[in-house]
Amino acid sequence: MKSRNIVTNISLEDGELETMQLINRDCYDRQGKPNDIEVQNRTRLSVIPPYTISGVKNRMFVIGCDTYAYLAGSRAARNYRTGCISFCDNNINSTAIDKNDPCSGMGCCETKIPPLLNNLSLTVGSYTNHTRVWDFNPCGYAFVVQKGSFTFSYTSFQELRNTPRLPLVLDWQIREESCHYAMQNKTSYACKGNSTCIDRPTGYICVCKKGFQGNPYLHECQDVNECTSNPTLCENGKCKNNYGNYTCECDSGYKNLDGIRCIKVPSAKKYLKISLGASLGFLVLLVGIFWTFRNMREKEFHVIRKKYFEDNGGLLFREKLASIPRYAARTFTEEQLKEATDNYHVSRKVGEGGYGIVYKGILDKQLVAIKKPKPNPQIPATEPSVQEMIVLSQINHKNVVRLVGCCFETRTPILVYEFMDKGTLYERIHPKNPENPKNPENPENPKNRPLSLELRLQIASEAADALAYLHQSTSTSIINGDVKTASILLDGNFTAKVSDFGASILVSEDENQLSTSCQGTHGYLDPENTLTKKSDVYSFGVVLAELLTSSKPDEERNLVNVFVSKVESGVLAEILDQKMVEGHFETAKLAADLAIRCLKVKREERPSMKEVAAELEGLVRTMEQNPS
Repeated sequence: MKSRNIVTNISLEDGELETMQLINRDCYDRQGKPNDIEVQNRTRLSVIPPYTISGVKNRMFVIGCDTYAYLAGSRAARNYRTGCISFCDNNINSTAIDKNDPCSGMGCCETKIPPLLNNLSLTVGSYTNHTRVWDFNPCGYAFVVQKGSFTFSYTSFQELRNTPRLPLVLDWQIREESCHYAMQNKTSYACKGNSTCIDRPTGYICVCKKGFQGNPYLHECQDVNECTSNPTLCENGKCKNNYGNYTCECDSGYKNLDGIRCIKVPSAKKYLKISLGASLGFLVLLVGIFWTFRNMREKEFHVIRKKYFEDNGGLLFREKLASIPRYAARTFTEEQLKEATDNYHVSRKVGEGGYGIVYKGILDKQLVAIKKPKPNPQIPATEPSVQEMIVLSQINHKNVVRLVGCCFETRTPILVYEFMDKGTLYERIHPKNPENPKNPENPENPKNRPLSLELRLQIASEAADALAYLHQSTSTSIINGDVKTASILLDGNFTAKVSDFGASILVSEDENQLSTSCQGTHGYLDPENTLTKKSDVYSFGVVLAELLTSSKPDEERNLVNVFVSKVESGVLAEILDQKMVEGHFETAKLAADLAIRCLKVKREERPSMKEVAAELEGLVRTMEQNPS
């Protein structure tokens, strides 16, 4: 039979739900016939995910002198059973029960519950219908109960007849995914502000951070005013509430030790004696303390750097490099990178993005770009991973930026790339001060003039060739996942180099098996929101549209929609950058048609990256042969 769940307690912190469940009874009269009034020998508790029976907080009991019971449940489409038998020939008194283990088989047996059960069916029965023990035990009982809520004694036979329900603990969690993956989807992530995600065996729960309280699933956890809830927090001072914490403003004659504790300030005379004594002792022990401290600090730094190296995947990176003998990437120390950048001097800063700051440096007489993360541990989603470094270590192409090496000795890895003199393609298409006479770049220098159509198509052709190589020419296909003009770098000769592989993945030849959500940049994302080779093609179509129009994808109007509308309406000239395409409208039209095919909503209608590269190479050759 089914019973309603009576909820008595909900614990957000522990992810638990306490309910009151019926006790199974199996009762008979003196002739061994079932006592229909009292019999309830089978119950079923349907536990719908995310709820499961707690195997840690509950135990199964069988009580009686002619009683057996078995528990059936399911977990992940598999069925489980466990059971227990209890016998005794005579009535149980206080002297017959072991005080250290009262439920040891005489009138009572106890067993553990398999963890993570969803559906619970408990059945109790008798071998001889209690005819041999009816005088003192006409009923058998079976139930699942919270640990500590039931203790067997010689009076349990009578007490259970008047006890309809006992507490049971259910576990619950959010979704069937870990915190790591849940936090990547901001739309479905259940934890609100000022809360922490905690992994559970089949999902996760949310808990308010220390100093905050509330329901983290419904709204942001609110600050706890410790000063109001505990007025005696600050001894010898006044409590002042802060967001998520509190501090103590000390009374006169006291000083703050650590923001909370107030200690008495010594008198001036006593303080002078203490200072003189401490100074003398310090001078005597100065040399010994200095060397001891220096040695301890060096050891501490060594331990911390070693831990960072291991935690950041340095060992895995070395292992991967060992399998690629021709690759020349190195691991650098933190001191080497500081020396190469004059301790990250502001004059060496050449760029800044979502991940961090890029500095220009010199390592072994080679000009390099050092990608240093911002000091913000609250943004793990943009940190470089061993994934990005391993992907780069497998690429050998003239139009893919080369990874010179990595430093794993810091909290977040620092990446070292070959230096690109001309920065990003985005900066060249959208200069910050194109008309500013104070612009330090010489406008008479051809390399500093606006990019011509021929040069833009040459850059696009080289970038497409690199992406086609990643898709087809490597042993395992590589999807960039974040193609944009800001991730296409230019060297001193305006040769294109594809960079930024933080969102990249390695895939098998059968890309149809892939359904990973895109993690790229707004304005370039595939409308199908899947990470495949064709999603790179779509993003590259946005790059082509950006090159032809000199418009930004993140402007108020949607560049892709406007571009497609103009091309399909036969008014392409209205959106093209007229200065750039002057005299080459037909070539620009062919490039625009290629961009339109890349921007098809359905990915199967888009060309492959190899086909895109081939068409762009043809357009470049045509312009070289017919410059006007």
